[in-house]
Amino acid sequence: MTDLPFSEKYGYAPDPTPKPDDHFPGWVRYAIANEIKILNDNSPSSSLPYIDLYSFFRPYIWKVLDTMPPGNPMGGPWAHYIPATLLKCPWWQYYDILEQLTLHIEKRWGGGYTNDFSAKVNTILAREGIQWKLENGKVVRVLNPQIEKQVKEVSILLASPKFKGPDEQFAKALESLNKRPEPDKENCVKDAVGAIEAVANIIADTRRVQLNTLLNREPFRSNVPPTIREAIEKIYAYRGASPGVAHGQVGPSVVSIAEATWVLATSAATMLYLASLMLN
Repeated sequence: MTDLPFSEKYGYAPDPTPKPDDHFPGWVRYAIANEIKILNDNSPSSSLPYIDLYSFFRPYIWKVLDTMPPGNPMGGPWAHYIPATLLKCPWWQYYDILEQLTLHIEKRWGGGYTNDFSAKVNTILAREGIQWKLENGKVVRVLNPQIEKQVKEVSILLASPKFKGPDEQFAKALESLNKRPEPDKENCVKDAVGAIEAVANIIADTRRVQLNTLLNREPFRSNVPPTIREAIEKIYAYRGASPGVAHGQVGPSVVSIAEATWVLATSAATMLYLASLMLN
């Protein structure tokens, strides 16, 4: 990667204000498109497979520009069709393209090229204060560093075969929060809290017992202080009281992204805490 600008290298660049999900200005589109062009123009050694980016972009060109792209465009693929597609497509589709392109690169050239490309894209996004980043082939929401740490820690915990169910449910919660063009905040809350309930059932060796009931049974009654049990019950109560989460939704969503993110983080911390009981 190129050297950082002076302002970033020496800490003079101000932190950009976080932007709404759909904020995706022209300069960001141009900058990322240029990184894709550099990738296209500087293919690695001939020992690696050729990546035909024009063929990759043809379906998007057709959808976005509403015209059948030619087999061999005049002036090469970067003369018009690919840049025009990247400048005109909806913001969420640009992210879809980045995800598929990253998987395309990894499949043919390996993870090293994917990581380098992702780092360049993420630098551009971060400079604009955009709350998305390219990670492991997926465009995901940028979380507070502490929340991200807890989410990663609980993902390691849930990778154990005995936690397969809650692992899948917590992954669905993350997927709902990252859904575009609109996050599915209600299902994020439902699945995050459901994962807590599943972990608690596994620890207690029970099935389909509600979380508020489980917390007043062993091993939780003896090992979890009453105030912490009450706090966990409040998370469960929030899930039950929010329209569209545990009950039918009439009208617009009442769950905010901040609330859904808080429930996600609290659920991760709770599962880590409950799992620690198994080690004592």
